[in-house]
Amino acid sequence: MSSAKKLKTYKQKKTGDKISTHQKSSLATVKPTKTQGRTSRKGSQRPLLTGSWKLNAGLFLLFVVATLLLYAVDLHLDFFKVDDQQYVVQNPWIKSVTAENINHILTTPYFVNYSPLHLFSYMLDYAINGLDPYTFHLSSNIWAGLVAGFVFLTALALTNKHIMAISAATLFVLHPVHVEAITWIASRKDLVATAFALPALLAYLKYRRAGASSTPWYIFSLVLFLFALAGKLSVATFPLVFIALDLFVEKRPIVGSLTDKIPYFILAGIMALIVTKAQPATGSHPDPYILLSALLQNLWLITGFGKYVIYRVAPVPQGMGLEILATMLLILIFVAPLLLRRKFPLAVVLIYWILFAFVPTQILSFAYPVTDRYLFFPSVAAVTVLAWAVISVWGKFTRKSLIPSLGLLVVVAVIWGINTMSYLHEWTDPRSVWYGASKKSSDPLVYYNLGWDYMDHAAQFGSKARKAPPTKEEATRLAAKVWQDDPRLPALLSEWEKNSHDGNAEKAFVADLRKLAHAAYDQALATKGKHIMPDLFFHRGLLYLDEGKMTEAKEQFMKGIDEASRSSYTQGSQEVLLNCHFNLGVVYWAEQNYPEALKWMTMVRDERTRFGSNLFPDINTHIQRLQQMIQATMPK
Repeated sequence: MSSAKKLKTYKQKKTGDKISTHQKSSLATVKPTKTQGRTSRKGSQRPLLTGSWKLNAGLFLLFVVATLLLYAVDLHLDFFKVDDQQYVVQNPWIKSVTAENINHILTTPYFVNYSPLHLFSYMLDYAINGLDPYTFHLSSNIWAGLVAGFVFLTALALTNKHIMAISAATLFVLHPVHVEAITWIASRKDLVATAFALPALLAYLKYRRAGASSTPWYIFSLVLFLFALAGKLSVATFPLVFIALDLFVEKRPIVGSLTDKIPYFILAGIMALIVTKAQPATGSHPDPYILLSALLQNLWLITGFGKYVIYRVAPVPQGMGLEILATMLLILIFVAPLLLRRKFPLAVVLIYWILFAFVPTQILSFAYPVTDRYLFFPSVAAVTVLAWAVISVWGKFTRKSLIPSLGLLVVVAVIWGINTMSYLHEWTDPRSVWYGASKKSSDPLVYYNLGWDYMDHAAQFGSKARKAPPTKEEATRLAAKVWQDDPRLPALLSEWEKNSHDGNAEKAFVADLRKLAHAAYDQALATKGKHIMPDLFFHRGLLYLDEGKMTEAKEQFMKGIDEASRSSYTQGSQEVLLNCHFNLGVVYWAEQNYPEALKWMTMVRDERTRFGSNLFPDINTHIQRLQQMIQATMPK
């Protein structure tokens, strides 16, 4: 072969190698052309996802199934006492698919929030199988599975590597921080929002690569983002991640990048105004120390090695000196990722995804700036950056084999899986999830809810049970935990085998449950500090009422009324007032003080009308009976 031919062949091979390398490069390493922007996209329409659609669809379904299998243990849980009652059990707007209900959900905030798509998901569950907790839990698990599938697709689009995408999705499925968001039905907001936010990003990436056919993908991305916002406002800052992709990965001009994000920010702004208006004022103000403390706690929890519990003690202000220091550290945390922008642009994008995702949950005046469910959406970026860092960055030091990198990821996955299963067992504990939480948190609401559960368990037993009795299996599981190693347990189980509910063993068991309830309520009072907790006094009153201690019950109901008058949560305080007033009527009725009972019952009727409440729909019947009883006792 001549020298000229050899040179030509060599150039062809080099050109071919360059094209091949470009096709295999990940989004994190794509080098922009000088004419980067809309014109350059028309000339090069790279596929969004590598691999065949059959392979990717199969892996998507695999992660859905894996999630369903892992969380199958929650399918037999009942509705949770906190929020599930308001969002599902007592929510009239989800219980029929009518134009009126759909219009109400779309136009009216509900339960101091506005998340219409979240409520529509409940409407679908109810239409399928009524008020069945199994259906609602299964639905939440399916939503979580769909998110896991989209995590795989998102990681594949960002890294262009199946091994990284599979690793990221596997870690996502096993992450212990997700237990609260998935198992607690009322936390489905986070699942729904993420389930639409991720395909909104995929549609945006497709828009950036689609050339002449890009406009439909852009519109599709906007629609999906709107659906995500309608699931929960926590995704409102997600367009900032789109800008980060433009600037650090594509090297797109900032003007063009900002211009096509304006519609996203308009949608986010409108939704933020609606949600902010719907939520009650708490009197709290942004405090740099609290923001920094919450951010550091959240970052630790997102590693998968933290302590997972349903309620944590919120950080408290520490003074001006620490506020100034905290402000400087917050600025440093948000600026520091820029140091990686040249060598690791994808890592910068994912880090900012995590940081930006925390902003909505901290700006809104929530009492709990650190909760597991807030981490569901940012954890997508966390698992992706972890998989990318271990395989890509650490892989550079072990070029001969992927085994060390994959081995490290397997170790992390195993530890996370063990933590997830352990935390799931706390949620399925017959004493309630609050029992495990009381060992890890000193928040007064943990003790209050634990006492409430013990009290309700006690009310399920006896020949005149106030609550619906448990199944024999449920009762046995509860007794085995509460009376573990107690010599009275065999006698109790023997009574239940005979279907007896007036025996001495069951009476002793009920008495012990009530003692545990009192102890938990006392602990809540001891730790409540400045917390306004009218429900605590109301439920203490109910416990005394169950024990026949009328004087103590009246005292607690009156304290509940006083506490409710100081609450800024209007809907909650109205509910407590109605409950306390009604039960004061019940107490006086039991004491045969019918005129006093009638006074409180009449108050309930008038307040029910004024508040627009659905509580005590049979109040008029009670009033009529009392009037008849008063009439009967009057001298003729």
